[in-house]
Amino acid sequence: DSGISGGKLVIHMNREMRKRYVIRTWAEIAAIGGIYLLVILLTPLRIPCPIRFLTGFQCPGCGVTRMVLDLLKLDVRQAFRDNAFVLLILPVLVPWGIYRTKKYIEEDSPGYSIFELILLGILLAGAVLFGIIRNI
Repeated sequence: DSGISGGKLVIHMNREMRKRYVIRTWAEIAAIGGIYLLVILLTPLRIPCPIRFLTGFQCPGCGVTRMVLDLLKLDVRQAFRDNAFVLLILPVLVPWGIYRTKKYIEEDSPGYSIFELILLGILLAGAVLFGIIRNI
């Protein structure tokens, strides 16, 4: 089902189409992640942080690659040193991501609840605060 809305082509997907879209998208993300993992394990190549490159300061995401590698080795202590913020919010992000994915599949246009908007605000404020503190 599709139509024109505001000069843009709008395609409405049914539940089965959204489910296939989610599966395909997560498969693509997993494949890209797997390829990147192979690249960083087999070569010295890494994706550089543009914020660190331009400013010299670490952004809230700096160290995530090292954190993931340490988690794969089950070295939680070193993963915490690499990026404490991301490591600490994973137990919130993973279930929330599963919830949002399920909601997207089941509902035509799932909105965000006030709780989710507050959570996003807290996570954003935490990321900014972490980014400042880690550079002091």
